[in-house]
Amino acid sequence: MTNKSVTAAIVTYNRVDLLKESLSAVLNQTDYLNHVIVVNNKSTDETAEYLATVTDPRVIVYNSEENLGGAGGFNKAVRLFAEETQDDYVWLMDDDTIAEPDALKYLVDFITENDHVGFVNSVVRWGSRDGHPSWMNVPAPRGFTWQYHMNLANPGIEVVNSTFVSVLFSRKTVAMVGLPQKEYFIWGDDMEYTNRIADVNRGYTVLKSIVVHKSKENTMPGDIVREQDDSRLWRYNYEYRNRVLTARRVSKREWLRTVVNALRHDLRMVLFGGHVKYRWQKAKMIVSGTVRGIKFNPDIEYVAGLRDYDVRSINKLLRARYLSDPQAITTLDQDIDFIENYTYEDFLNKTPEADKYIAQIKAAQEAAKNTDTDKQ
Repeated sequence: MTNKSVTAAIVTYNRVDLLKESLSAVLNQTDYLNHVIVVNNKSTDETAEYLATVTDPRVIVYNSEENLGGAGGFNKAVRLFAEETQDDYVWLMDDDTIAEPDALKYLVDFITENDHVGFVNSVVRWGSRDGHPSWMNVPAPRGFTWQYHMNLANPGIEVVNSTFVSVLFSRKTVAMVGLPQKEYFIWGDDMEYTNRIADVNRGYTVLKSIVVHKSKENTMPGDIVREQDDSRLWRYNYEYRNRVLTARRVSKREWLRTVVNALRHDLRMVLFGGHVKYRWQKAKMIVSGTVRGIKFNPDIEYVAGLRDYDVRSINKLLRARYLSDPQAITTLDQDIDFIENYTYEDFLNKTPEADKYIAQIKAAQEAAKNTDTDKQ
C-alpha cells in the first residue's frame, strides 16, 4: 500500500436514495480515501436537505444554482478536486454507482505500480455484484495490446476509453489534458475526456476493482434504434452532437466516419427498420444533433496554475515517427517502445517532413503558453 490520497467525486440529480447508498459505499472504502466531493445539480427532491445532514468531515458538498448536466457536474467536480484539495487522484462516479469496499484499493494499487497509466476504471456490474455486465459501461479493449498487463497479481486490460462510472486519474493528468468538456451537458463527455487521457498515457480496466451500476435499465450505449423511453429522446440530440466533436479530436478520418455513419446507417435504421418506436422524433434527433456537431468545438478548460504545456500526444508521436522514415515497417513491440521511451526530438533531423510537423507541434504548444500568459 502506498501513501497516496484520493478524492472521490459523485455527481447527483434527483436520486437521493441512490445517492445515500453510493455515498455510504464510497465512505466505507478500505484504503486511500481522503475526500468526497458531491456535486448536487440543483436537485428538486430532498437531496440538498440530506446533504445538509452529512457530518463526515471528508465530504465536500457543492450545491449548484443551476443544473449543469452530467458533463458540467463532472467538470465542476474535477475543478474542485484540483483547487480545493491536495489529493493525488480523483475518482469519478454517478450517484447510482455502488462501489465494493476494496474497489478503490485495487484502482490505486494498479495505477501506482505500473508506468504510463493515464486512467483506471472498474469492472461494472448491473443491478448487483453478481449481475450481468452493465453494457453501457463496457469499454472497448485496445487491439492486440489489451493483454499487456494481464500477468499481474492485480491484472488490468488495456482499454481505449471509459465511462465516468468509477474511473480514476491523477492530478498530473488533469494538468496535461484539462477538465471534462462541460458544454457536452449530457452523454459522451466521459468518452471524449478519457480519449484525451489515452492519447497521453493509456487506460486500463482493473479486473479486481468492482462496482455495481444501479441504472434503471441495462441498455447499450447510445442505442437510439432500440430506445423505448420517450422521456430520454431529448438526450440523443446531445449524443449525436457530442459524438462528432469526440471524433474530430481523434482524427479527420474518424470525424468523417462518424458523420457518415449517423446519416447513412443510424438515420436509415430509424426510418426503415422494423418495430422502431418514435421513428420521426428519432430521425430529427440524429439529423439536428449531427449537423450541430459539425460546428460544435468549445475550448478545453484548464485549472489556473495547473497546466502542462509540453504534453506529448501518442498519436502525434507516432505520426512524427512515420514521417521520419515512411518506408520503415515497424512491429507492435517497436511501437510500444516508441510510446514508452521516445519524444518528438528523437525524430528530428531525419526528413524535412518530420521536422516541419514537429515544428508545428512546438509552435502550437508555445502559442498556448503565450495565450494563457496574455489572459493573466
